[in-house]
Order: sequence, then structure tokens, then C-alpha cells
Amino acid sequence: MKAALLTGVENFELREVPDPQPPRGGLTVKVETCAICGTDVKMYKYGYSAAKLPLIPGHELAGTIAQVGEGIQGYREGERVVIAPNIPCGTCFYCERGMQTSCDRLQTIGVHRDGGFAQYVMIPLQAVKQRCVIPILKGVSFEEAALIDPASCAINACELSRVKVGDVVVVIGAGPVGCLNVEVCRAFGAQKIILVQRSLPRLKQAEFTGANVYISPLREDVVERVMQETERRGADVVIVACGSGEAQQQALEIVAKRGNVNLFGGLPKDSPFIKFNSNLIHYKEAFVIGTHGCSTRQCKIALDMIVSGKIKAKEYVSYRLGLSDFLQAIKLAEERKGLKIFVNPNL
Repeated sequence: MKAALLTGVENFELREVPDPQPPRGGLTVKVETCAICGTDVKMYKYGYSAAKLPLIPGHELAGTIAQVGEGIQGYREGERVVIAPNIPCGTCFYCERGMQTSCDRLQTIGVHRDGGFAQYVMIPLQAVKQRCVIPILKGVSFEEAALIDPASCAINACELSRVKVGDVVVVIGAGPVGCLNVEVCRAFGAQKIILVQRSLPRLKQAEFTGANVYISPLREDVVERVMQETERRGADVVIVACGSGEAQQQALEIVAKRGNVNLFGGLPKDSPFIKFNSNLIHYKEAFVIGTHGCSTRQCKIALDMIVSGKIKAKEYVSYRLGLSDFLQAIKLAEERKGLKIFVNPNL
């Protein structure tokens, strides 16, 4: 089969590799589409300590079951499925308490094992046992279904940030995960959502999300505008959906008393520290949390939101490319062209 292998920093190779065979209790899925994530770009640009090279990346994938391993029940060849890429062990301290994203032995397809930038991907027994293979309902495209991973990360952020009915939420960053956070916060009942983004074209592109207020620091003072929009109270929840230390610091200025700041976007590994006024947290009695990843349960909720139209999945499809154009696809994502770039390994 054809596959895009990451062999080193800024080094991808298109190769013919053996077709994966399903293990006992596992599956082989024919990949119909796989979206490029910011993690894929980071792996390409800087490497990733958890990834052992050479590796086929890609974790936002959907396809058709090609082979069913011996002893497996409940799945059939030809069935359309989407994959929840994070595979928890199910038995560690955190898994037993329902905290799958904190699993001590978490395995992620496309990071710890070969992923979806290939014509076929092997889904191991543990992933099947943990219900990571999710059927796609009729009428939902492969591309729409493949959004469950970033959408479920936004659901995780909303849950841990305790977004509730009537809240005012500020989302900083209007990339794909920022837009998904806006839509998910609305589904959780947020009354007023303020979207902040420096780039004016990107802010314009995000209008489909239905945020109530759009702010660019190129045009106005973010802190002052948020205070105006909240009657000087600040936001109940601030989700920093970009890798900016400046934005993380600013979030503490605009969060309300006893509000929640969510550091959703990770910072570059060569500059992971920020400097902030800790008295803002002290006197506001504010909460600062981080979220990363998602659980299988949240992936299923994300798919339900896509089916119901609460997440406008079609709006995220900006480019469709074949595997032979994989490097171009990575560059498009790196340059933040559009929202999501989808790769069909069969083109």
C-alpha cells in the first residue's frame, strides 16, 4: 500500500509498504480520509518525543472496514467507521475513574503506532475493546465524521471548564479548534460567546460559528472590549485555543471572579513558560486548568453533535488532496490556509 512516512524532522517519504494485517480481535480499515492536525505539523517541524520513527502519522481518520480479525464480533467488512484515536488501557488508576485522557498507558493512533496517512490502518484489539471504532450513520460523510477528534477535544475543554447555561465565554484563536470550541460552548448553553483572533481574514472565516462578538487586537483593545461586553465583570470562561503565551496571560485579565481559564493550546517546546500577575488569580479566586486530548465517550458525543448540526462540520473542509500531495497538505496546514486539510490516500 501507499503511505506517507515521517522519517525525521522535516522529512516525509512516500513509500510502498506492506498492507497491515488484522490481529486476533482487531481490524484493518481502508482509510477514506485523514485530516491534518496541528500535532502532525509539530511532528513534522520539530519531532515528537513519543513517536518512534519511521512512523505513519495521522489520527483524524475515517474509512471502511476492510478486514475483520479472528474472534471479533459486532463489526463487518464494508462498514463505514470513524476511529477515536486515543486508546486507553482501561485498568490504570485514571481509567478506572473515567479519566481516559490521563491514562498512564495511553496509546494514540498516528503517534505511538501507525496512523491514517496510508491506504490502510490496523486497529488493534485494545482499541476495539475500548469501543474506539465507531459506526458512521448514513448521510454523514467521512470528512464530517473525521472531525470527531478535534471536536471531542473541545467537548473535553467545555466539561473541565464547567461551561454552563447563561455563561459568557471568550475563545482566543479562530483556527479550527477555536471554531469548534465556539460551537461546542454554544451547545453547552453559553449565552454570549466572544471570539478573538488577530488575523482579520481568519476572523471573517470564522463567522459561520455564530459567535456573538468578533474581536481583533489589530483593531481594538481586547481587554477593554471584553469588559464592555460583560458590564465590566469579565468572562465566566476563557478558552485559549492557540499556542500563545501572550494570550494565556491576557486570559487572566479578562476572566471574571471565580471564572475558569482553560489553556487549551500548548506552547512551543522552546518557550513553554509565561510570566503573569498571580494576584489576578488570588484576588479573583479564579481557576486555571489545562485540557488535552479526549475520551471515547466524548468522541461519541462529538459525532452526535455533527449529526444534529450543532457542529457545522462541512464548514471546516477547506482542501482535499491526495497522498501524492501530502507535503503540500502539510505546508497548507503550517501556513494556516483555510481550516482543515483532508488527505485521501486513495487519490
